Amino acid sequence: MPFTALHPDLGRVDATLPDLGGGLAWSQIHKVRPRIPLACPECSWSLHPKVSRYGVRFFCHDPGRPPSCELSNESWEHHMLKLEMAAAIRAAGWYAALEVPAEDGSWRADVMASSVDGKQRMAWEAQLSPITLDDIAARTDRHSDEGIRVCWASPHDQTPQWISTVPAVRVRPPDEREQPWIVDDGLAGFAFSAGRWMFREAALPQFVRWALHGQLVPALSLPRYRKVYRVVDGKQRRLRRSQWWTSLQSVGDQERHEAMRQRQETAKAEREARLKEREEEAVRRRLVVEEQERVSRAEESRIHWEKIRRRWAEEMRAGRRRRPRRMRVSLSSRPSRKRGNGRP
Repeated sequence: MPFTALHPDLGRVDATLPDLGGGLAWSQIHKVRPRIPLACPECSWSLHPKVSRYGVRFFCHDPGRPPSCELSNESWEHHMLKLEMAAAIRAAGWYAALEVPAEDGSWRADVMASSVDGKQRMAWEAQLSPITLDDIAARTDRHSDEGIRVCWASPHDQTPQWISTVPAVRVRPPDEREQPWIVDDGLAGFAFSAGRWMFREAALPQFVRWALHGQLVPALSLPRYRKVYRVVDGKQRRLRRSQWWTSLQSVGDQERHEAMRQRQETAKAEREARLKEREEEAVRRRLVVEEQERVSRAEESRIHWEKIRRRWAEEMRAGRRRRPRRMRVSLSSRPSRKRGNGRP
Protein backbone atom coordinates (compact mmCIF):
# COMPACT_ATOMS: atom_id res chain seq x y z
CA MET A 1 0.00 0.00 0.00
CA PRO A 2 2.41 2.73 -1.10
CA PHE A 3 1.51 6.40 -1.18
CA THR A 4 3.85 7.08 -4.09
CA ALA A 5 4.03 5.72 -7.60
CA LEU A 6 6.13 6.23 -10.71
CA HIS A 7 4.23 8.03 -13.49
CA PRO A 8 5.44 7.38 -17.06
CA ASP A 9 5.69 11.12 -17.79
CA LEU A 10 5.85 12.93 -14.44
CA GLY A 11 8.05 10.54 -12.51
CA ARG A 12 7.24 10.16 -8.81
CA VAL A 13 3.71 11.16 -7.80
CA ASP A 14 2.44 11.43 -4.21
CA ALA A 15 -1.14 10.51 -3.36
CA THR A 16 -1.05 12.65 -0.21
CA LEU A 17 -0.53 15.91 -2.14
CA PRO A 18 -3.43 17.80 -3.72
CA ASP A 19 -1.68 17.96 -7.10
CA LEU A 20 0.14 14.64 -6.58
CA GLY A 21 3.38 16.62 -6.59
CA GLY A 22 3.32 17.02 -10.36
CA GLY A 23 0.43 19.32 -11.16
CA LEU A 24 -1.90 16.39 -11.71
CA ALA A 25 -5.42 15.96 -10.30
CA TRP A 26 -6.35 12.71 -8.61
CA SER A 27 -9.25 12.33 -10.98
CA GLN A 28 -6.80 12.19 -13.88
CA ILE A 29 -5.40 8.87 -12.68
CA HIS A 30 -8.17 7.40 -10.52
CA LYS A 31 -10.62 5.12 -12.32
CA VAL A 32 -9.70 6.43 -15.77
CA ARG A 33 -9.74 4.36 -18.93
CA PRO A 34 -7.39 3.48 -20.30
CA ARG A 35 -5.41 3.09 -17.10
CA ILE A 36 -2.34 5.21 -16.52
CA PRO A 37 0.62 2.83 -16.27
CA LEU A 38 1.88 3.42 -12.76
CA ALA A 39 4.69 1.42 -11.13
CA CYS A 40 5.84 0.79 -7.57
CA PRO A 41 9.04 2.69 -6.77
CA GLU A 42 10.20 -0.22 -4.62
CA CYS A 43 9.55 -3.35 -6.71
CA SER A 44 8.50 -1.81 -10.08
CA TRP A 45 5.26 -3.82 -10.06
CA SER A 46 2.21 -2.17 -11.60
CA LEU A 47 -0.05 -0.10 -9.33
CA HIS A 48 -3.54 1.33 -9.49
CA PRO A 49 -5.01 4.25 -7.46
CA LYS A 50 -7.48 3.52 -4.65
CA VAL A 51 -9.36 5.39 -1.92
CA SER A 52 -10.04 3.84 1.49
CA ARG A 53 -13.40 4.02 3.22
CA TYR A 54 -11.98 6.85 5.32
CA GLY A 55 -11.07 8.84 2.22
CA VAL A 56 -7.35 8.04 2.29
CA ARG A 57 -5.79 7.99 -1.16
CA PHE A 58 -3.11 5.43 -1.91
CA PHE A 59 -1.79 3.07 -4.56
CA CYS A 60 -2.38 -0.66 -4.58
CA HIS A 61 -0.34 -3.40 -6.24
CA ASP A 62 -1.92 -5.37 -9.03
CA PRO A 63 -2.29 -9.11 -8.41
CA GLY A 64 0.89 -11.17 -8.46
CA ARG A 65 3.14 -8.61 -6.76
CA PRO A 66 6.52 -9.76 -5.42
CA PRO A 67 6.11 -10.84 -1.78
CA SER A 68 9.38 -9.09 -0.86
CA CYS A 69 8.13 -5.56 -1.61
CA GLU A 70 8.55 -3.61 1.64
CA LEU A 71 6.03 -0.92 0.70
CA SER A 72 3.34 -3.51 0.17
CA ASN A 73 4.15 -5.33 3.40
CA GLU A 74 3.75 -2.27 5.63
CA SER A 75 0.75 -2.37 7.96
CA TRP A 76 -2.20 0.02 7.90
CA GLU A 77 -1.02 1.53 11.19
CA HIS A 78 2.39 2.14 9.64
CA HIS A 79 0.81 3.97 6.71
CA MET A 80 -1.42 6.06 8.97
CA LEU A 81 1.54 7.13 11.07
CA LYS A 82 3.40 8.16 7.93
CA LEU A 83 0.40 10.24 6.87
CA GLU A 84 0.23 11.93 10.27
CA MET A 85 3.92 12.80 10.19
CA ALA A 86 3.68 14.14 6.64
CA ALA A 87 0.67 16.28 7.56
CA ALA A 88 2.46 17.65 10.63
CA ILE A 89 5.54 18.51 8.57
CA ARG A 90 3.48 20.39 6.02
CA ALA A 91 1.56 22.18 8.77
CA ALA A 92 4.92 23.37 10.12
CA GLY A 93 5.72 25.02 6.79
CA TRP A 94 8.14 22.42 5.43
CA TYR A 95 7.85 20.16 2.40
CA ALA A 96 7.10 16.49 3.04
CA ALA A 97 7.81 13.69 0.60
CA LEU A 98 6.88 10.09 1.35
CA GLU A 99 8.92 6.97 0.70
CA VAL A 100 12.03 8.82 -0.44
CA PRO A 101 14.97 6.58 -1.39
CA ALA A 102 18.65 7.47 -1.27
CA GLU A 103 20.39 8.02 -4.59
CA ASP A 104 22.50 4.91 -4.04
CA GLY A 105 19.55 2.92 -2.67
CA SER A 106 21.18 2.48 0.76
CA TRP A 107 18.12 3.79 2.62
CA ARG A 108 14.52 4.84 2.15
CA ALA A 109 12.91 7.43 4.41
CA ASP A 110 9.24 6.99 5.30
CA VAL A 111 8.80 10.76 5.23
CA MET A 112 11.47 13.26 4.21
CA ALA A 113 11.00 16.81 5.48
CA SER A 114 12.74 19.60 3.56
CA SER A 115 12.95 23.25 4.51
CA VAL A 116 11.60 25.85 2.10
CA ASP A 117 15.11 26.98 1.14
CA GLY A 118 16.18 23.37 0.61
CA LYS A 119 19.12 23.65 2.99
CA GLN A 120 17.78 21.35 5.68
CA ARG A 121 16.39 17.84 5.57
CA MET A 122 15.02 15.61 8.28
CA ALA A 123 13.89 12.01 7.93
CA TRP A 124 10.89 10.80 9.92
CA GLU A 125 10.78 7.04 10.30
CA ALA A 126 7.82 4.96 11.51
CA GLN A 127 9.26 1.79 13.00
CA LEU A 128 6.81 -0.97 13.88
CA SER A 129 8.70 -4.16 13.08
CA PRO A 130 11.39 -5.51 15.41
CA ILE A 131 14.87 -4.13 14.81
CA THR A 132 18.17 -4.56 16.62
CA LEU A 133 19.96 -1.69 18.31
CA ASP A 134 22.90 -2.03 15.93
CA ASP A 135 20.68 -1.95 12.83
CA ILE A 136 18.72 1.12 13.85
CA ALA A 137 21.91 2.90 14.88
CA ALA A 138 23.49 2.05 11.51
CA ARG A 139 20.45 3.35 9.63
CA THR A 140 20.57 6.55 11.65
CA ASP A 141 24.26 6.96 10.88
CA ARG A 142 23.58 6.63 7.14
CA HIS A 143 21.21 9.58 7.37
CA SER A 144 23.67 11.56 9.47
CA ASP A 145 26.48 10.92 6.99
CA GLU A 146 24.44 12.83 4.41
CA GLY A 147 23.63 15.68 6.78
CA ILE A 148 20.06 14.50 7.39
CA ARG A 149 18.58 14.67 10.86
CA VAL A 150 16.27 11.85 11.84
CA CYS A 151 13.52 10.99 14.30
CA TRP A 152 12.15 7.50 14.78
CA ALA A 153 8.58 6.92 15.96
CA SER A 154 6.95 3.83 17.43
CA PRO A 155 3.19 3.49 17.99
CA HIS A 156 3.48 0.35 20.13
CA ASP A 157 2.08 0.26 23.65
CA GLN A 158 5.40 -0.94 25.00
CA THR A 159 8.25 1.53 24.64
CA PRO A 160 10.92 0.07 22.34
CA GLN A 161 14.39 -0.49 23.72
CA TRP A 162 15.96 1.65 20.98
CA ILE A 163 14.22 4.80 22.21
CA SER A 164 17.44 5.60 24.11
CA THR A 165 19.74 4.48 21.31
CA VAL A 166 18.66 6.90 18.57
CA PRO A 167 16.60 10.12 18.45
CA ALA A 168 13.13 8.62 18.89
CA VAL A 169 9.69 8.98 20.42
CA ARG A 170 6.74 6.80 21.16
CA VAL A 171 3.41 8.06 19.85
CA ARG A 172 -0.12 7.22 20.88
CA PRO A 173 -3.02 7.22 18.40
CA PRO A 174 -6.06 9.29 19.33
CA ASP A 175 -9.30 7.89 20.62
CA GLU A 176 -11.22 9.99 18.09
CA ARG A 177 -10.25 10.57 14.48
CA GLU A 178 -10.39 14.35 14.83
CA GLN A 179 -7.86 14.36 17.66
CA PRO A 180 -4.09 14.46 17.05
CA TRP A 181 -1.60 11.73 17.81
CA ILE A 182 0.28 12.26 21.08
CA VAL A 183 4.00 11.96 21.77
CA ASP A 184 4.01 10.28 25.19
CA ASP A 185 7.58 9.03 25.54
CA GLY A 186 10.98 10.24 24.41
CA LEU A 187 10.16 13.88 25.18
CA ALA A 188 11.30 15.36 28.49
CA GLY A 189 12.27 18.50 30.36
CA PHE A 190 14.94 18.85 33.02
CA ALA A 191 13.63 20.00 36.40
CA PHE A 192 16.55 21.89 37.93
CA SER A 193 15.10 22.04 41.46
CA ALA A 194 14.48 18.27 41.48
CA GLY A 195 17.70 17.47 39.67
CA ARG A 196 16.14 14.98 37.25
CA TRP A 197 14.40 14.57 33.91
CA MET A 198 10.61 14.70 33.80
CA PHE A 199 8.40 13.12 31.12
CA ARG A 200 6.53 15.52 28.88
CA GLU A 201 3.70 14.93 26.42
CA ALA A 202 2.84 16.91 23.31
CA ALA A 203 0.60 16.66 20.29
CA LEU A 204 2.49 15.17 17.35
CA PRO A 205 2.04 18.28 15.10
CA GLN A 206 3.46 20.50 17.85
CA PHE A 207 6.36 18.16 18.47
CA VAL A 208 7.18 17.99 14.76
CA ARG A 209 7.13 21.78 14.49
CA TRP A 210 9.45 22.17 17.48
CA ALA A 211 11.87 19.54 16.14
CA LEU A 212 11.99 20.96 12.61
CA HIS A 213 12.67 24.49 13.85
CA GLY A 214 15.35 23.42 16.31
CA GLN A 215 13.34 24.18 19.42
CA LEU A 216 13.72 20.55 20.39
CA VAL A 217 16.98 18.64 19.98
CA PRO A 218 18.08 15.10 20.82
CA ALA A 219 20.26 15.25 23.92
CA LEU A 220 22.10 12.66 25.95
CA SER A 221 21.24 12.22 29.58
CA LEU A 222 24.27 12.30 31.82
CA PRO A 223 24.85 9.03 33.72
CA ARG A 224 23.67 10.42 37.05
CA TYR A 225 20.31 11.49 35.60
CA ARG A 226 19.31 8.40 33.62
CA LYS A 227 16.92 7.08 36.26
CA VAL A 228 13.46 8.55 35.72
CA TYR A 229 10.10 7.92 37.31
CA ARG A 230 6.67 7.59 35.74
CA VAL A 231 3.24 6.48 36.89
CA VAL A 232 2.10 3.49 34.81
CA ASP A 233 -1.24 1.84 35.51
CA GLY A 234 -1.49 3.69 38.81
CA LYS A 235 1.96 2.58 40.00
CA GLN A 236 5.16 4.56 39.99
CA ARG A 237 7.84 2.84 37.98
CA ARG A 238 11.53 3.57 37.72
CA LEU A 239 12.84 3.61 34.16
CA ARG A 240 16.13 4.36 32.45
CA ARG A 241 16.58 6.79 29.60
CA SER A 242 19.94 7.86 28.15
CA GLN A 243 18.59 10.12 25.39
CA TRP A 244 15.70 12.55 25.06
CA TRP A 245 14.13 15.05 22.76
CA THR A 246 14.27 18.23 24.81
CA SER A 247 14.73 21.97 24.68
CA LEU A 248 18.05 23.77 24.62
CA GLN A 249 17.15 25.26 27.99
CA SER A 250 16.81 21.79 29.51
CA VAL A 251 20.15 20.82 28.01
CA GLY A 252 21.69 23.84 29.70
CA ASP A 253 19.85 23.16 32.96
CA GLN A 254 21.26 19.64 33.09
CA GLU A 255 24.79 20.95 32.50
CA ARG A 256 24.39 23.64 35.16
CA HIS A 257 22.96 21.16 37.65
CA GLU A 258 25.82 18.76 37.01
CA ALA A 259 28.36 21.57 37.46
CA MET A 260 26.64 22.58 40.71
CA ARG A 261 26.57 18.98 41.89
CA GLN A 262 30.27 18.55 41.15
CA ARG A 263 31.08 21.76 43.03
CA GLN A 264 29.05 20.53 45.98
CA GLU A 265 30.74 17.15 45.92
CA THR A 266 34.15 18.80 45.68
CA ALA A 267 33.32 21.06 48.64
CA LYS A 268 32.01 18.07 50.58
CA ALA A 269 35.14 16.07 49.81
CA GLU A 270 37.29 19.00 50.94
CA ARG A 271 35.29 19.34 54.18
CA GLU A 272 35.60 15.63 54.84
CA ALA A 273 39.33 15.78 54.07
CA ARG A 274 39.79 18.68 56.51
CA LEU A 275 37.74 16.88 59.16
CA LYS A 276 39.77 13.72 58.66
CA GLU A 277 42.99 15.71 58.88
CA ARG A 278 41.84 17.32 62.14
CA GLU A 279 40.87 13.93 63.54
CA GLU A 280 44.23 12.46 62.53
CA GLU A 281 46.02 15.45 64.08
CA ALA A 282 44.02 14.97 67.27
CA VAL A 283 45.02 11.30 67.30
CA ARG A 284 48.67 12.24 66.77
CA ARG A 285 48.53 14.76 69.61
CA ARG A 286 46.86 12.26 71.91
CA LEU A 287 49.52 9.69 71.11
CA VAL A 288 52.25 12.26 71.83
CA VAL A 289 50.65 13.16 75.17
CA GLU A 290 50.19 9.49 76.02
CA GLU A 291 53.83 8.81 75.15
CA GLN A 292 54.97 11.74 77.24
CA GLU A 293 52.86 10.55 80.15
CA ARG A 294 54.26 7.04 79.78
CA VAL A 295 57.83 8.35 79.77
CA SER A 296 57.03 10.55 82.76
CA ARG A 297 55.51 7.65 84.69
CA ALA A 298 58.46 5.48 83.79
CA GLU A 299 60.89 8.14 85.03
CA GLU A 300 58.91 8.64 88.23
CA SER A 301 58.90 4.88 88.76
CA ARG A 302 62.66 4.72 88.17
CA ILE A 303 63.30 7.53 90.62
CA HIS A 304 60.98 5.94 93.15
CA TRP A 305 62.69 2.57 93.00
CA GLU A 306 66.09 4.21 92.97
CA LYS A 307 65.21 5.93 96.25
CA ILE A 308 64.02 2.63 97.69
CA ARG A 309 67.22 0.87 96.64
CA ARG A 310 69.28 3.62 98.20
CA ARG A 311 67.28 3.45 101.41
CA TRP A 312 67.69 -0.31 101.53
CA ALA A 313 71.41 0.04 100.93
CA GLU A 314 71.73 2.60 103.71
CA GLU A 315 69.72 0.45 106.10
CA MET A 316 71.87 -2.54 105.29
CA ARG A 317 75.05 -0.60 105.98
CA ALA A 318 73.64 0.82 109.23
CA GLY A 319 72.53 -2.66 110.34
CA ARG A 320 76.01 -4.06 109.95
CA ARG A 321 77.49 -1.35 112.16
CA ARG A 322 75.04 -2.00 115.02
CA ARG A 323 75.29 -5.85 115.04
CA PRO A 324 77.35 -7.19 118.21
CA ARG A 325 80.27 -9.61 117.80
CA ARG A 326 79.76 -13.26 118.73
CA MET A 327 82.05 -14.75 121.36
CA ARG A 328 84.08 -17.69 120.36
CA VAL A 329 83.83 -20.69 122.63
CA SER A 330 86.63 -23.22 122.65
CA LEU A 331 85.86 -26.85 122.33
CA SER A 332 87.56 -27.52 125.64
CA SER A 333 85.28 -25.35 127.58
CA ARG A 334 82.18 -27.14 126.41
CA PRO A 335 80.66 -29.63 128.90
CA SER A 336 81.37 -33.22 128.05
CA ARG A 337 78.82 -35.88 127.80
CA LYS A 338 79.59 -39.26 129.19
CA ARG A 339 78.92 -42.21 127.24
CA GLY A 340 76.96 -44.78 129.09
CA ASN A 341 74.07 -46.98 128.75
CA GLY A 342 71.94 -44.10 127.78
CA ARG A 343 70.48 -43.53 131.19
CA PRO A 344 71.10 -40.31 133.26
